[in-house]
Amino acid sequence: MSEITSNPIVAISLLFVVGYPAGLLAKKIGIPKVTGNILAGVVLGPSVISLFDESAARTLEPLTIFAMGMITCVVGGHLSYRRLHNALRRIGSVAIAEVLLTFGLVSSGIYWITGSLPTALLMGAIATETAPATVLAVIREERAKGLLIKTLLAVVALDNVLCILLFSLMKAQVTHFLVSGEMAFLTAMMVACKGLLFSILIGGGVGSLLVYLVRKKKIEAFSGLFMAILLSISAAELLHASPLLTSLILGIFLGNSGRDGESLVTSLESLEPVLMTCFFTLAGVDIHLDSLGSFGLLGAAYLFARLTGKVAGGTLGGWLGTDIARIRNNIGPALLSHAGLAIGLVVLLQGDSELAAANPKMIEDITNVVLASIVLFEIIGPPLVRRSVTQAGEAGKDRERIVKFIQEEYIVTPLEAEDKWDAIRQLAAFLIKTHGIKDLTVEDLIESIEEREKTISTAMGSGVAIPHAKLPASGPEIMGVMGICPSGIDFDAPDHRPVNYIIMIATPKEHQDRHLQVMAAVARMISNPDIRAKLLTAQTPAEVYEVIEVEPGENYNYFLED
Repeated sequence: MSEITSNPIVAISLLFVVGYPAGLLAKKIGIPKVTGNILAGVVLGPSVISLFDESAARTLEPLTIFAMGMITCVVGGHLSYRRLHNALRRIGSVAIAEVLLTFGLVSSGIYWITGSLPTALLMGAIATETAPATVLAVIREERAKGLLIKTLLAVVALDNVLCILLFSLMKAQVTHFLVSGEMAFLTAMMVACKGLLFSILIGGGVGSLLVYLVRKKKIEAFSGLFMAILLSISAAELLHASPLLTSLILGIFLGNSGRDGESLVTSLESLEPVLMTCFFTLAGVDIHLDSLGSFGLLGAAYLFARLTGKVAGGTLGGWLGTDIARIRNNIGPALLSHAGLAIGLVVLLQGDSELAAANPKMIEDITNVVLASIVLFEIIGPPLVRRSVTQAGEAGKDRERIVKFIQEEYIVTPLEAEDKWDAIRQLAAFLIKTHGIKDLTVEDLIESIEEREKTISTAMGSGVAIPHAKLPASGPEIMGVMGICPSGIDFDAPDHRPVNYIIMIATPKEHQDRHLQVMAAVARMISNPDIRAKLLTAQTPAEVYEVIEVEPGENYNYFLED
């Protein structure tokens, strides 16, 4: 590092002062901010003006590790079962298909060129990684929300879990093979499981402590999560587990710890602009453009095989897991970003003295090819994520809406019930479960709804009913669920028609003023005969969401910021 940037505080300040306006300029000319940050880092680094050199990454390693820990924690928080319970097939199909196809294509291509099975297996495992930081940064920049975003973030989280497990398995296999000359799958599996177990114990333990302290008001959310990430990373380093997998497990634990835990995952949002800017600008500093000169046939094979595996695998998984065209057509290209974890795995190989002594040429080849390909993938990756988000029509959708609960995870179809009281009981239990409500029982909710229902039916006619309850307890928002009953239920409707569409609403006491607005918005939506006809033919909650999210829906479920 130059004399100016040898001080870490000065270096971080410079990264932000140069990287932030570069990001704004990039956005102004129509490319993602993260690309501007990376290009600013390239200019600052050894490839251009050399204000930072190779020692920058080592000096600022704590910043990089913490930023990656925060990012993977946030991404892990998107693996919340209550949000993903009816999308598991779609998410699992995409993640498994693209990881297996990428690993298979890259390993086969590298083995065909080099004839080295250890090199092929390790590079195949590294290639399965998708950079969560890049994907998350573009999504945040575009303020995107929808089925594609929900699927993409969950797939990226699973992607990194599978990549770390696959790499651990392959590394153990290769080490044993180079030392003894034979493969040992069981030994390798035990090594991989050991690392996973440590990560689960650390992430789960720290997460449990954090949730307890925040609920007991012993620590504030921002400080708590900050310390939890530091503790998780430190413990993982001491126990030789993966810091990134541990942070991911921490995020997954928090995302499945009720509404309090989920809100904790986003408590560092105010710190994100600074951390993300510095992280991506520093990532640009680490990019060596001269490494592209040694890319060669091996690099070309890695690049082409990974690109094919990610795009084709994501698309194949989309076709296997969903009928939603905008997910099938856009998920693959959004998975190409390649950075943080891949670099970490390369560094891990470089620091393995046993492997370096057994086959130094292999380590050199993997390092050169992976780092050179990262240059290209981090340049083309962010624009492709943006293109996917824009083509799916989900950019600009992450804004406050009048009806928040019109989401895939709050829809059940088909709803099979014996009568209206059975339907109310099923939906009440579904509402409590999917909204993560801890201080209200199913019986309390049913009692409130039935009291109103026995006075006057909430069926509106045209096959629609909107049973609702006013909750005595406080809560963060108006909650609701939707059930589609194709066979129809007798609901004592004024037009004597059976009810096919039930929207159950629960309103906490501090939201009574908005209650009538939400009721009116829901009534306008369901009064549309075209929407009602399409809802009856929808086969999955995702298809129901697609019907009610069409363009005319802006008229009823409007954005409060507009």
